[in-house]
Amino acid sequence: MIHKKLDCGVTLVADALSCFRSATVGIWAQAGSVTETAADNGISHLIEHMLFKGTAKRSAKQIAVDVDRIGGQINAFTSKENTCYYIKVMDEKLAEGIEILTDLFCAPTLPPDELEREKGVVLEEIAMSNDQPDDVVMDLVAAHFFAGCSLERTILGPPDNIRRFTRSDLENYMDRRYTADNVVVAVAGNFDEHRLTEALEKGLAGVRRGGRNPDYRALEERTYAASASFQPKDIEQVQVCVALPCCSYSDRTARHALSVVSNVLGGSMSSRLFQSIREERGLAYSVYSHPMLYRDTGMFTIYAGTMPQNTQQVTELIMQELRRMREHGITPDELTQSKEMLKGSLILSLESSSSRMSALARSMLAEGRPYTEEEMIAAIDAVDMEAVARQIEETIDPDRVTGAYVGPVPNEQNLRSMLERTA
Repeated sequence: MIHKKLDCGVTLVADALSCFRSATVGIWAQAGSVTETAADNGISHLIEHMLFKGTAKRSAKQIAVDVDRIGGQINAFTSKENTCYYIKVMDEKLAEGIEILTDLFCAPTLPPDELEREKGVVLEEIAMSNDQPDDVVMDLVAAHFFAGCSLERTILGPPDNIRRFTRSDLENYMDRRYTADNVVVAVAGNFDEHRLTEALEKGLAGVRRGGRNPDYRALEERTYAASASFQPKDIEQVQVCVALPCCSYSDRTARHALSVVSNVLGGSMSSRLFQSIREERGLAYSVYSHPMLYRDTGMFTIYAGTMPQNTQQVTELIMQELRRMREHGITPDELTQSKEMLKGSLILSLESSSSRMSALARSMLAEGRPYTEEEMIAAIDAVDMEAVARQIEETIDPDRVTGAYVGPVPNEQNLRSMLERTA
């Protein structure tokens, strides 16, 4: 495992895997909706699009041609906390892949004509997301759950912001956030350390220098109380999402214990919610639980899509399972099964250099250091009934649910009363 600061000021974490024939390089900038104000919400994601629109020596088309010429795959994504640009190549093409990736990261030209066209693309992406009811309900629950802090904002931003942004706005934001101390490069796959370092130092020589920008405002201590919000939408199903406050990604011990809890509650086909709502009663096709963890906080979510006439019953079943888990916990057999499932999912995911790269970056950004595969497995193995009980006590509290409903919701008042009553 490699973990060091490059001469250009960027942090490098890397995992050399000689059994691989590929390598994935990701450049992670700490820029996302949490580092934005309401006025520039959506700018991180727009910048992600624009970095592919040309550099000082490549047009947008030439970037695509050069990646195809080396048989690589290049892409990017924006999250609430980070923007990642990555390329996956055959090991013998690694230096060429790094040159392309660092060129678009360090020397984008942000052409004004391309910016106007790309605004249209992003506006279409926003419209597409608004047509995805499960996306809408997740944005709705986050807006209410995180009301008052930067996590309430969407990644895509409001359309009016996108239309208003100028090239100067993008440059000013990048000057603040795309600086060496705010960037982590993560690499996984087959590579020679010396040649990797040499290629990165050369490619990132033009990265913006300067001190680390102030981090986004952490969540203040808040008192959570049960609540519900509704958004009518002309669709067939009602999208149901219930959220609870939980641990952060940086709390390593807690997050593994919470993953065990989530698996038992709604993380697999054998989980309690899946069996109760789908298998036994046929009330939903999709039903699951999922921790959404950030550096300083987290939101534990339960989702189900169901017909309007089943909305109240599905909500009651979710609340029943929450009360049952809080009162009785989980069994030793459920603990063992859940841990094996977590380890299996981890090992299967880490057979991809892209997944390994992402895992390295996430742990570096949230915890300040990368973890080996052996350390990750040991952390799962260390979860015991006491740790699980602690997470159930801290997280599975029906008195603190934030409910969100999107679609043709019947009997809003009944649903609100059901969520807000004492467990």
